[in-house]
Order: sequence, then C-alpha cells, then structure tokens
Amino acid sequence: METREPREAAHVAEMIDILRRKMERDYGAGHTRRDAHPKSTGVLRGKFVVEEDLPIELQVGLFATPHSYDCWIRTSNSSGKVQSDAIPDARGIAIKLLDHRSRAEHGEGSLGQDFVLLDSPVMPLGTVAMFRDAVYYTIESTPVLLAAKFAITGHAGALIGLLGLRNTPSSPLDARYWSTTPYRFGEDHVVKYSLIPTSVYTSPKPHNPGDDYLGEAMQVHLDGHDASFDFCVQLRRGGMPVEDASVRWDERQSPFRKVATLYIPRQVFRTAKRQLMGEELAFSPGHALPDHAPLGGLNRARIKIYNALSKFRHKRDKRTSFE
Repeated sequence: METREPREAAHVAEMIDILRRKMERDYGAGHTRRDAHPKSTGVLRGKFVVEEDLPIELQVGLFATPHSYDCWIRTSNSSGKVQSDAIPDARGIAIKLLDHRSRAEHGEGSLGQDFVLLDSPVMPLGTVAMFRDAVYYTIESTPVLLAAKFAITGHAGALIGLLGLRNTPSSPLDARYWSTTPYRFGEDHVVKYSLIPTSVYTSPKPHNPGDDYLGEAMQVHLDGHDASFDFCVQLRRGGMPVEDASVRWDERQSPFRKVATLYIPRQVFRTAKRQLMGEELAFSPGHALPDHAPLGGLNRARIKIYNALSKFRHKRDKRTSFE
C-alpha cells in the first residue's frame, strides 16, 4: 500500500536541517516558536465523544466502544512566521485526546492519539519531493525558482493550489477541516478525517479584521455559546491514492461518515496560562494508536520533522514538552 520515494530519507534529513537553522535565525533561545503553524489563535478545552451504535465496520480502535475523552485543541495559522490573522492564510486545528486508555491497552510506550487537520481537503504539495522543494526554495533560495521548477516539471497546479489555501474565515470554530493525509482504520481499512462545524452560533465576519481577530471571535463565541463539530471518517475505496495528498478522495464514491462529536464548552481561553500551554503542547500525526497509524510519505516526513524540531525547540528553550 505504501511506496517510498527513492530519496525520501535524504529529503527529510535535508528539511530538518534547513528548518532547524531557520528556527535558530528567526528566534532567540528561550523563545523558539514552531517551524510550522507558530501562531496559535487559541488553546481550547473540549470533549471528544465517540458515537453509540456505529456500524460494525466503523467500530475500530478508538471508535470500538462509546466513550467520552477529554481533549486539548489548538487552532493556528499555517504561515511559518507569526503574522496578522487578517493576512489570508491556511488554518489548522490539532486535537490531543487525554484519558485515551491507550497505555492500559497498548503499553506504556503508547504515544496516545492526536488528530492534525487543515482547512483544505488536500495538501497541494502532495509528495515528499515537492515538500522538500518548497522548503528548500522558499528558505534557502527564492520562491521564483520554486515556481519555475514546478512549471517546468508539470506541477504548476501545486502553486495554484497553495494560493487557494489562503483565506480569512469568520472564526476557526466556523471552518471545516480535513486530515488531507490517510491513516489506518484497523487492519482492513484506510481513512481520511474531517471535522464539520455544527455550532448553533456562527461568528460574523468583521469588516476590518484586526491582527488577532480569530482568537477574539472564538472568545466572543465561547463567552456565550458552546461550539461543536462532527468528526467524520472517509473510507478508502478502489484506487484512492495513499502516497499523494494532493488528490482529493471522491466523496461521491465514499462519503464522510460521522463517528464522534467534538464538544467545546463555554470557557475563557485568552489567558497567559493557556498561551504558555500552547507552546508546551506537541502535536504530531505520529501520536496515534496502532489502529489509526499514519500512512503515506507526507505523514512519514511530518512525523520525523515534527519530532526532531519539537525536541530541538523544547531543549533550546529549556521547556518540558507535553505529548
């Protein structure tokens, strides 16, 4: 099912080196931000509630029995630099389940369960080689050469796709998110994930959004209302690709099906304590139970990159990492 690219390991090692050096240049020791999604728009407390009476084929791993898991949720902007929320950008959401019972069921070495999603159904840089080119040319060279290479090699559509990721949502609580990359779903299936907003309240789009308008919108929402999402899985059918995250799986062939609800209760989250927690939390597609193990080249690369750079960041800043 998985097929590694010829220079995958070399590409990953090169990206780790480039991104580590960039972090050293961009941030002083003690204040090192993430290499990706460095600006958090909120760290929220929530509950992840597995549905009752799921069809047999969906009763897998975490979803085998109904259960309510406490969780932490981090919403973020995807730009590699901290910038105003008003600048169009892709937006991310990451969920870390607590009380996931994984250590009791799978041993003390279990990494628990995270879900890492983006507000796009695809990752335009869908392979490790394209990911490497984007990192190299945008940081070590110039985006003009990246555009030229993609045009020459027939990947101009990836550039158009990257531009299409940029948006200014009314609130992170109003957006839909996708995993973009695939994951195991037990021994017999492969899935992608999606979070679909279901809150009764939705935020109005500001006429003149400020630098932190996304966090402000979420706080207004959660001052007076709960928030919620349907957590859904899409089963892989036929030749849906595992190694190219730029290809959208056809929802007509395999629709997303709800397996859980993400509840976010009313709360005050715009505090210094939550902000510090956001810097200490570490999210990764590699934090997964065996039944939900990540698949595909981009996941393999992200796991190694996230792990290496998270260790570097926390060691450099003398912080404890909460995984």
